[in-house]
Amino acid sequence: MNITKTIARFASEIVFDDLPSEVVLETKRLILDTLGCAAGGLLTEKGKLALRLSRRLGGPPEASLPGKGEKVSAASAAYALGELMNALDFEALLSPPDHATPYVTAAPLAVADMNDVSGEDFITATALAHEVSTRMALSLVFGNRFAVELPDKGVAMSLPTPGYGLCIFGGVAAAGKLYGLNSEQIAHAMGIAGYSAPVPMLMTFTQAVPAAIPKYLSAGALSQQEVMAILSAAMGCSGDTRVLDGDYGFWRAFGCDGWRPDVMIQDLGKTWLFPERLFYKTFPCCGAMQNGLSLFRELITENTLQPEDISSLTVKMNALTELPVWKSHSVENHIDAQFNVPFVFSLVAHYIEPGPLWQTPETLSDPRHKTFMQKVRVITDLDDRSRTMPDIELETGSGSLKRRYRKNGFALQQTMTEDRLLDKFTRNTRPVLKEEHRLKTATGIQSLESLKHMKDLMTCLVIS
Repeated sequence: MNITKTIARFASEIVFDDLPSEVVLETKRLILDTLGCAAGGLLTEKGKLALRLSRRLGGPPEASLPGKGEKVSAASAAYALGELMNALDFEALLSPPDHATPYVTAAPLAVADMNDVSGEDFITATALAHEVSTRMALSLVFGNRFAVELPDKGVAMSLPTPGYGLCIFGGVAAAGKLYGLNSEQIAHAMGIAGYSAPVPMLMTFTQAVPAAIPKYLSAGALSQQEVMAILSAAMGCSGDTRVLDGDYGFWRAFGCDGWRPDVMIQDLGKTWLFPERLFYKTFPCCGAMQNGLSLFRELITENTLQPEDISSLTVKMNALTELPVWKSHSVENHIDAQFNVPFVFSLVAHYIEPGPLWQTPETLSDPRHKTFMQKVRVITDLDDRSRTMPDIELETGSGSLKRRYRKNGFALQQTMTEDRLLDKFTRNTRPVLKEEHRLKTATGIQSLESLKHMKDLMTCLVIS
């Protein structure tokens, strides 16, 4: 069986009515969260640079740029959207491949705006993009060559994926559907995109200090490539319609030990894997810190502690924090802040609202955090490679307080209720969107299946 064409056929044929109600609900939640993160990203250096580059690239006025509402080409808009969605490192995670959302949502959103599709169509495409990406990550066999060695500790760390280039197929399938490509054209677009997918760089990123602005891979660049692939296919450019298949398919080019094609297509359209694998972040920083920060916030809130009440804080984290990008204590820009354990614990200790305020220049340069960071000791549980089980211990003048986390790492998703998700959206958008635009955007997404024109939603993402 040709897996590439099977995915392309599924993408071209699926319609909104094929989606189970729970998939529709979770997809709308995901869209709300993602657009909120993109709006908050307007305040960051990464987001501002992306907008400047998109304006410079320009092109025909096809799709809107968040912020001032300028129109650029769909490819240029996809670049900006991808970077904005990932700018705060606040977007939802999938298990695997973790940061899929900005890599597979930006291109479909730009095309949805360009073609002014309905909300139903965009929900369908967003669900499709995440399902294909989840199945792609689950189907690839990553061997020991992708493990990060910690020779002084005698262990090796394996991450959910060695790189996010694998997400390109989900983004192309979804964007191609919204552009109106047929099954054969989507297969060609997947072939074109597959030959342009970036090499796996996530392991290299973990060693890079200071962290570069593109982080583990520019979501904007990959999203732009997705749009270019579907436009090329629409113009008649041919691609390898067996790009995923055979002994020399994408899996080998990506450096994998093998792949399981049955995972890609088994019960495709009947069983949806991505909704139960979503994890919504509570804090705008690396996912490895989320559970520990939640524990710490519980402790200080329950005991009404102020930063000066805490004389020392010991944080036991998982083995991931032994890698260089997490061990660096330098906070020179907002990307550094996303991976600096002592710094983000200081933000919680000072009760700074989780959202864009965590990464503003004023917050980064606040001397209070440098002082508190000296109180933080990070130790590593090398047996915990699942990134789920932190321990917190702090000393005060009245004694010590401890808290341990022993739930499944994705239990926090269960506490991201509708109210909490909407509150997160509000915190992300309040500094940049007019109140009327913020409310209209939230309401529009919550009833997205009733929206006839995606342009109506995009025109709300205008900065105050």
